[in-house]
Amino acid sequence: MATLSHDMIIEILGCLSVKDLLRFKCVSKLWCSWIEDPYFINLHLSYSLKTNTNHSLILRHRKFQFLSVNYDSPKTTRRLEQPFGEQKKPIQILGSCNGLLAVEYDYNRIFLWNLSTRKYQVLPSTKIDFSSPSSTYSGFGYDPVSDDYKLVRIVQLLGRNEEYFHSEAK
Repeated sequence: MATLSHDMIIEILGCLSVKDLLRFKCVSKLWCSWIEDPYFINLHLSYSLKTNTNHSLILRHRKFQFLSVNYDSPKTTRRLEQPFGEQKKPIQILGSCNGLLAVEYDYNRIFLWNLSTRKYQVLPSTKIDFSSPSSTYSGFGYDPVSDDYKLVRIVQLLGRNEEYFHSEAK
């Protein structure tokens, strides 16, 4: 009986959906380590981007629920289970990139939420305090130079009679 090489198995796994990969982590400790390896994750992401697979639209349904609509089959809609516990306040989507959502909940508590794995990470506070009313803008994306994701928050303050304008970014 012939056996498949490590490279061939990785290539096959790279073509599968994230849902299948999460199930296949249970095959063995070795497969789990392969699937969780950052090199494999980047390989899988680049394959998805090249083949235009795994594209979906995220919609807010009511204040506390999100729906995922698959581009390839728009009739396929699923409710996303939020990992943050029971929601009492609305969640604001700050941005999305490569399957990650940057969301704000409960006054400046910001999470990066991986929709496929349902895991999330709390980001350090990026609160910028101004004593007067201000406008806040956010952007989220991938920086290929540092090979990392970045969240930028900008707060703009306009003084009385529009005489003074101040911005701060973190």
